Amino acid sequence: MHILRSASYIMWSLALLAMPAKAEWVEASGEALISNSNIAQAREEAINQAISYATLSTGIQISSQQQTSNGNLTQNNFAINRYAQAISIQLVSERIQGNKIYVSLRLDLNDDPTQQCPTGQLKAAILIPQAQIKDRAQLRYGQLSGFEEAISEKLANSIDGYSSTSFTHLHATERLDINQELTDVRGYRLPSWLSEITDSQYILFPQVINISTESVQSTFMGWWDEAPQRQFQFKLALYHGISGEAVWSKTYSTSAPWEFEEQAIVSPNSDQFWRSAYGRNINQLMQEATRDLDNTLNCRPLLGQVVSRQADRIILNLGRKHGIRVGDKFQVVLQQNLPDRLNEMRAVATKSRATVKIEQVSEESATAVLVDQNAAYNVQINDIALKI
Repeated sequence: MHILRSASYIMWSLALLAMPAKAEWVEASGEALISNSNIAQAREEAINQAISYATLSTGIQISSQQQTSNGNLTQNNFAINRYAQAISIQLVSERIQGNKIYVSLRLDLNDDPTQQCPTGQLKAAILIPQAQIKDRAQLRYGQLSGFEEAISEKLANSIDGYSSTSFTHLHATERLDINQELTDVRGYRLPSWLSEITDSQYILFPQVINISTESVQSTFMGWWDEAPQRQFQFKLALYHGISGEAVWSKTYSTSAPWEFEEQAIVSPNSDQFWRSAYGRNINQLMQEATRDLDNTLNCRPLLGQVVSRQADRIILNLGRKHGIRVGDKFQVVLQQNLPDRLNEMRAVATKSRATVKIEQVSEESATAVLVDQNAAYNVQINDIALKI
């Protein structure tokens, strides 16, 4: 076991808003491989992983800048915002076992009184298709067969594991050609049938822009003289399932040493790939994207739709996984599709007096009864339901 310096932890003092708040301790751990005997770099990666896990599980955001000298952290600047504030972060312990380093952190958190959205909000279902890759020739380095599917699966795993606002409908084997088939002439809308056939409230489209590898000299036996840097740049675009309009998009970039032989066949689904520096960096971007997605969907109302009606009962495409419970009430919003100047149909919502009360709930649907029959005569399939 190795302990940093002569103490079992390092304390970072952080600014605290001058108002009362409820504090709690949160523990997080991280691990990293030690490459080329560089313990300092591995320690930094493990600490970053632990902090990243803590931000995903608690809703805080921490951006840090770290400097190391002779294997010790010499400078740490943390900025924290949204949902909670951290009074202090303690590096409780560190140990090295084999070629891995393990760290344990403890964060003292205060609730943020500026938080505007209540906890326990509803979750939206997000459709994730197979990632698109801009230059398929770049897959030849490492012969990365199935890379696009693996990226979509990793993104879905991060969202399902840590998101507080959404869960996924993963369709990693189904490719969507967003550039040619699915956008209209303005290039920013997706057709609503994509969400209808999967009962998804949003569509998240991942595109891999660059995974190129820098050229370096290799030895006669096929090993690199030094591991080349490999890029990873991808873009995420989020579309609303009802309107088809783009809600959010962001491009993420990283690079890491490509630690495999020049002619090696690397499986993107293998533990070896995701334990490598390249795989770990991609995983960190997925966690960052999950936080950004939560920030985008936070406080946005979840819009369900009427998918069936018989007499005074309707079925909504929202269920237990979305956070719906028996007894919840919804306002029915009438939806009309009107042609715009380019003869494209646009959804227009009109508030009605019709309300429904949930009677039965399954995983992703719910049966509700219309409360006021006089106001509900014109409720139709595809009308919008909004929790009240």
